[in-house]
Amino acid sequence: MRNQIEAIVQTLIGSPAFAYGTQSELNTLADDITFPCVFLYPLQPIEISPQVNGSVDNAFTIYMEFLFKTDFGQFTAENETYISQALQLANQFVVNASKYREGEGRYFRVKAGQKAKCVSVYNKFDVNTTGVGLTITLSTMYFDIF
Repeated sequence: MRNQIEAIVQTLIGSPAFAYGTQSELNTLADDITFPCVFLYPLQPIEISPQVNGSVDNAFTIYMEFLFKTDFGQFTAENETYISQALQLANQFVVNASKYREGEGRYFRVKAGQKAKCVSVYNKFDVNTTGVGLTITLSTMYFDIF
């Protein structure tokens, strides 16, 4: 799943950097990463749903942050341009995830009307950053028959 999400991030405008890890790991990685960047946190929870045809559907709740590096001492109002840019990246991620293909079919099912949540993120790491955190559930489209 991490690899598919990274592949989608690489299709975003501006080609933001990508990192995956826990809060502590991402804080360390943020010191040397190129901005803008996308941070993916460990996937939790993963829902497994057996189907009547013998297949299993998996739904992954992901939390990721779309971040820009900012200067220390900036007021929240001065960072609103970064929030807008990060929100555009998050929106583009959702659209690109729904189109992402692996093999002959789409990899994720993103249902129309399914809600994702974005929150503003300020100064979360040792390096000063501003952006948005996206929480979304992605369901896989592949079907394994057991």
